[in-house]
Amino acid sequence: MSDIDLKDRVAIVTGGSRGMGREMADAIIEAGGRAALMTPEADELEQTVKEIGFHRGADRVMGLPYDISNYRQCEQAVADTLEKFGALHGVVNNAALGQLNVIAPGAEDTNCKFFEADPQRWAQVIRVNVIGTYHMCRAAIGALKAQGWGRIVNVTTSIGTMQRSGNSPYGPSKGAIESETLVFAADLDGTGVTVNSLIPGGAARTKFVPEAYYTSRDLVDPSVMRAPIVWLFSDAADGQTGGRYVANRWDYGANDPSLAARAALEPPVFNHPPKGRLD
Repeated sequence: MSDIDLKDRVAIVTGGSRGMGREMADAIIEAGGRAALMTPEADELEQTVKEIGFHRGADRVMGLPYDISNYRQCEQAVADTLEKFGALHGVVNNAALGQLNVIAPGAEDTNCKFFEADPQRWAQVIRVNVIGTYHMCRAAIGALKAQGWGRIVNVTTSIGTMQRSGNSPYGPSKGAIESETLVFAADLDGTGVTVNSLIPGGAARTKFVPEAYYTSRDLVDPSVMRAPIVWLFSDAADGQTGGRYVANRWDYGANDPSLAARAALEPPVFNHPPKGRLD
């Protein structure tokens, strides 16, 4: 980890009770910030908050037992964070449903042709991943714009995953979030609030993938998200917006974190030049 100081910076991290969300929240706290972890899985959330609080300080972390698919609950999450921490500087949109939600828990693979999927479960993935991301951005943007500084980081996936046969609706949902990243970045141009995408760089070792993948595939460790999220929430990333960063390409040998970020920046999914300027 770099020497970046996020003193007093506050983030809401959705899907923050485990996996990549937990790693990113803990990294922000480790760098001096504070984090509100959001998930409707209340028991897991309570345990994670206790564990992080024990190691980092109970005053540095809080739980938000809310569902991003419910806009009123997203508004409440923002209100709770402002009440406890007195500020909000950004949102990490990490929470999502994957292919296991469409097929069945415990499945050995996640392949499912779109015409084989249950329409209601298919729609639920879109409702959580795409609409839920919008909900959190919409709920938080008032506080971020009012202070003239903020961060929105959307966790998406590789281009191959978005296009792979049998990977609907998860792939299309992440493609939609990439579009949200570009559109929201353009909408917020000049406000001091930036919007970027961050991906692990491959299937991550989380509950998102079947247990069979743990031995049959080379999975990315969720900790790769730590350094990029700290940089994105720092002043060093001011003005870098509409970018797409690949966490496992982060150059840990670079003396300057912005040079490490340059190595992780790739062209956007869509045919639009990125506004992320690392020059």
